[in-house]
Amino acid sequence: MMITIGILVANLINYGTVKLEHGWRISLGVGVVPAIILCVGSLFLGDTPNSLIERGKKEAAKKMLQKIRGMDNVDEEFQDLIDAAEAARDVEHPWKNITTPKYRPQLIFCSLIPFFQQFTGINVIMFYAPVLFKTLGFGNDTSLMSSVITGGVNVVATIVSIFSVDKFGRRILFLEGGIQMLICQLAVGIMIALKFGVSGEGYFTKWRSWSSLILYMCIRCSICMVLGSTRVVGS
Repeated sequence: MMITIGILVANLINYGTVKLEHGWRISLGVGVVPAIILCVGSLFLGDTPNSLIERGKKEAAKKMLQKIRGMDNVDEEFQDLIDAAEAARDVEHPWKNITTPKYRPQLIFCSLIPFFQQFTGINVIMFYAPVLFKTLGFGNDTSLMSSVITGGVNVVATIVSIFSVDKFGRRILFLEGGIQMLICQLAVGIMIALKFGVSGEGYFTKWRSWSSLILYMCIRCSICMVLGSTRVVGS
């Protein structure tokens, strides 16, 4: 959620500074602010209890856990962390084990879901989105406007994922997003094929451009919903 909001804010800053004389300098300069916060904040960021345990610093790990929980009685949780670290150390050939039949379903899902997410062609669709915005009369700053709208769609789709994944489950969210993506991409492909064919020559009327734009946003929304469900799985 914070990532999509950050992307939207960055797009809004770019669009808001484009008319200024030194707008691009302001846009780049504002990007320094979160970078400074991250760099300075990292100086005060302590190690996690898990990291300290893995490096043999158990006393420091326990103190850090007590600090995080705000209480002294963390013995049970601390022992769980130690047991998990020892179990992880006892695993032999972890990269080889992940290819065994026991973990094959997880390996397939983790590999093929992001692969097919990119293979859907969403990057190509978003690359040509500014052309549609220009056809609709948004002016010369169509790329920035399309970025703002895309960022807004990302935020909305992420909110939908957050509030629906626990209520309906990851599987329903994944299937709904996949079906929506399939239908919208077929519709976009048919519209482009009918108007441009294999020669690539033709044009879209305004209502066709609006229709394509809505379908594009639906595709982006569905991909965010699919990713929202898979990220919950990964976490």
